[in-house]
Amino acid sequence: MKTTEQLSVATATPARPAEQPGARDHMAAAGLISGHAVEHLFGHAFYVLLPPMYTSLGLTPLAAGLVGSMKNMGFGLASTVGGVVVDRIQHRRLLILYISMATMGFGYLLVGLAPTYMLILMAMLLTSVAGAIWHPAARSLLSQIYPNRRGLILSLDRSGGSVGDTVGPLGAGALLLVFTWQYIYMAAFPIALVMLGVLWLLLRRADTFQELGARTRIAPRPLGQQMRELWGLLRTTGRVLLLLVVVKGIAGFGQGGLLLFIPLYLQETVGMGSLGIGLHVALLTAVGVVTAPLFGMLSDRIGRAPVVVLVLAGQTSISVLMALMGEGIMFTVLVALMGAFLHTVDPVIQAWGLDLAHGRNLEGTVMGTLYAGNFLLRGLAPLILGGVIASLGFSVLFWYVAIMNAGAFLLVAASLPFLLRTSRIVAE
Repeated sequence: MKTTEQLSVATATPARPAEQPGARDHMAAAGLISGHAVEHLFGHAFYVLLPPMYTSLGLTPLAAGLVGSMKNMGFGLASTVGGVVVDRIQHRRLLILYISMATMGFGYLLVGLAPTYMLILMAMLLTSVAGAIWHPAARSLLSQIYPNRRGLILSLDRSGGSVGDTVGPLGAGALLLVFTWQYIYMAAFPIALVMLGVLWLLLRRADTFQELGARTRIAPRPLGQQMRELWGLLRTTGRVLLLLVVVKGIAGFGQGGLLLFIPLYLQETVGMGSLGIGLHVALLTAVGVVTAPLFGMLSDRIGRAPVVVLVLAGQTSISVLMALMGEGIMFTVLVALMGAFLHTVDPVIQAWGLDLAHGRNLEGTVMGTLYAGNFLLRGLAPLILGGVIASLGFSVLFWYVAIMNAGAFLLVAASLPFLLRTSRIVAE
């Protein structure tokens, strides 16, 4: 007789098509990764467009922090809830992707049209929610289709986002020489519609994506059972997933403040113009286009824990050096070096969490759980840091980032023996 836990796992096992992903599926995966780049294109252009918004709207550091917090908390909440919903309607994941892309473009159109600060906040919240529901839908599909190369495929997807993170700030910095920030935001809508058309053409011809994301309907479990299975996952993996949530949240607490306030630091403290700000924000992600897949592939080979420790140690060391330098050529070099590590820990942690969820039909729920830590910590970071900067000045920025990264690094390093021992038990 099967136990209750065995039965729950059996009923949670997703239906898989017999064939392996083919050439059209690989093209569709490339399309998803390109769509992720478009999702991030205006997401990071925001950080370069914030200084002219800051000036034209007469904002304070606290008000700017509130914009960042609304953006991050909307993303975190939608990711947490959206992950659970995605697992309940897995046969609608392709539709979710289409809705996400269209809504994101429409939200940025509203940001450009909004006449007041409060309406901008509401429109920015809409764009964050739209971007958030993309991740559990896209990455749960990629995780199921490429289970043996999960670290690599999720890191490649992160690299797609990093391409958008790099091109967006550079483009925004150049376009600000000609257009106002409102017109640049409005341009997101037609770009999103074009990407939506490309995605539809690629995904409709990809058999495995269609099978898992549109055709095969798995009867949804009662929500209570879904949560019990998540709790069972927490117990059977030695609470590793809970530790990953905390680490991701603490690291995000530092990362969220850095991305928002470094453009304002460069404008208010260094006196840098839009092109220079765009270059520095782009450098925060450019090197990561290459390093993220390398770290992801390394984590597939040697394990997730050592790679997470390495990345967090790199972020902490570079943050301290940035605080000591402050400006100049070496500061610019350090910004580029930070870009090699800044967005590489997230896909490795996500791959780690999805390793734990493999075969349980909980991919979206685990993704949402991992984002839950970001919901509060990364969401509150800009507002808290805005208040600190208003009191102590912009010079505190990099010390704050260093302290947050050091906290996450020490937590993982201290837990490394436990994590390695648990990883062997789970593998067995």
